[in-house]
Amino acid sequence: MTQTQAVAALIDAYFNLAYEPKSRDFNQVFHPSCLVQWLHEGQLQTLSAPDYAALIHGRPSPRSAGAPRDEAILSLENISDCLATATVRVRIGAKLFNDHFVMHKEEGRWLIATKASFIVRTFD
Repeated sequence: MTQTQAVAALIDAYFNLAYEPKSRDFNQVFHPSCLVQWLHEGQLQTLSAPDYAALIHGRPSPRSAGAPRDEAILSLENISDCLATATVRVRIGAKLFNDHFVMHKEEGRWLIATKASFIVRTFD
């Protein structure tokens, strides 16, 4: 498997986790020290990996709500043999997000180390 294929497989696992959190092991997608960040009303919000895991596991999944899937890799760049970045689009319920990932290969596996998000649009 090439590096691009391995990173794309990680992103696919993220899409599946976003749609149905119980379908994937959070720790197979996110590094334990990952930070998730976004702006809310102009203020930077930050969650640790454990807090983000609790958030996504504590809400109804988009799958259980019958929400449509809308996801795509918008860009992917291999910076080095152990560092990659990507921008993805993912719909979670009534919100469409663009997420920017920083991913590292640690001990032979790729994990998301940073996730920065913004809401592109909401659906009624």
